[in-house]
Amino acid sequence: MPKPRTLKAATPAVTIKVQRKAARKDLQFVWRGLRRFNRQALGGNQRYAHFLVEARSPRGALLGGLQGMVYYEWLFIANFFLSERIRGGGVGARLIAEAERHALSLGCHGVWLDTFGWQARPFYEKQGYRAFGGLPDYPTGHSRWFMMKRLRPTPAKATNPPRRPATPTKTRRASAGRPARS
Repeated sequence: MPKPRTLKAATPAVTIKVQRKAARKDLQFVWRGLRRFNRQALGGNQRYAHFLVEARSPRGALLGGLQGMVYYEWLFIANFFLSERIRGGGVGARLIAEAERHALSLGCHGVWLDTFGWQARPFYEKQGYRAFGGLPDYPTGHSRWFMMKRLRPTPAKATNPPRRPATPTKTRRASAGRPARS
């Protein structure tokens, strides 16, 4: 006799709709719900921080900056821009270095960012970043690159270690007259 299947509780009727101009409270509902879910999985002691590393002229005019967001012990470089007149003079490298120092002071062990093919991938590679993924044709004819850099070794307290590869199994030889199974 087959075992009876357990049925999932019926899903209440819902309406699905794209909201092109979502209300702020609705966006916050989704964001807060996700944060609450993540805190249950990771605990509430995660550090979050947003900051800007600025490049200013001697007169105080903003010439560029790097917007950083820290969460889950990683710095995400969200936006990075330098005025064309100061590019190539080492200011970008100094901004990156300052952001990395600040991230270390906040307990980060790595930095990640994304950049498009026409932007600054070679610059980031000179700063020690390496690509870990990419999206071809984003936009069509171009690529978007995801890059990272370790600031220090990963803490040994990982709770979700990577899975071990499957152990190979022995295969039987096909006997004469009988095809091998695949």
